[in-house]
Amino acid sequence: MDTDLGRFPAQAEIPEPLKFAWPIVVLPELFTTSRHLATLVGYFATIGWEVYAPDLHAAIGHGGTPSLEKIDFAKLTELAAEAVAALRRDAIVVGHGIGGLVALKLAERAGVKAAVAIAPLAPGFRTALIMPRWNLLSNWQHRPLNPPTRRVLFEFVADADAHSRPQIIKTLTHGATAAALEVVKGDLSFAAEKTAPRLIVAGESDIFAPYEKLDQFAKRIEAPIVKIPGRGHWLIGGRGLERAINEIQRFLVRSLGRDLLLLYPEEWKNE
Repeated sequence: MDTDLGRFPAQAEIPEPLKFAWPIVVLPELFTTSRHLATLVGYFATIGWEVYAPDLHAAIGHGGTPSLEKIDFAKLTELAAEAVAALRRDAIVVGHGIGGLVALKLAERAGVKAAVAIAPLAPGFRTALIMPRWNLLSNWQHRPLNPPTRRVLFEFVADADAHSRPQIIKTLTHGATAAALEVVKGDLSFAAEKTAPRLIVAGESDIFAPYEKLDQFAKRIEAPIVKIPGRGHWLIGGRGLERAINEIQRFLVRSLGRDLLLLYPEEWKNE
């Protein structure tokens, strides 16, 4: 259903029965929007999670928020933090790609119970998702980044369900230039301690965020990492989704324990 998180329109799924104490807020990759997370949102909801997918792009260029090409990583994180805060309760943040890096950063803030990065971009790695020839001029002139085309586009959506690929491709959008360049340059800092529990889920065959680079990053920030065998970057749907969700679910239950589960009065009697 459609709802709002403060000034951000959002997609929400609230299942019956609700099985977990805290909601999940999901954040998208570069060139994608909250709509591209619909399959991920739906899957979480089917297993009992309350899930929100805010449209952060709705605020860009309005109300003092910089235009897309000027949105740096810090501002992207602030926008996501604002959406999470609008829930007025603790939450879990799950992000894909650059959204995964934002989720890991938000783990340093109060009110975030846990953070999961699905195929996050690797800081300091010149990923082909951002740095192909057609974006060199956009980078130089600081215009919004163009979404992938041709071979890069094929690799980007390769693991998505075949029937959903045309709509995914049709609805890709421009990317945040300043934030993307910071990631490529490695100009990001992440705390290695005093954070909420964090997890990185990585595709074994991801050319945009190679597992070896993410393994090094995970060690640097002291976060666990799990590998999804034979899968690439699009772990938010298609052939890699179920395994990714299973790993996330296992991590959250193990990390947050009994407090994560909603216990009803009749269940308390048996404790």
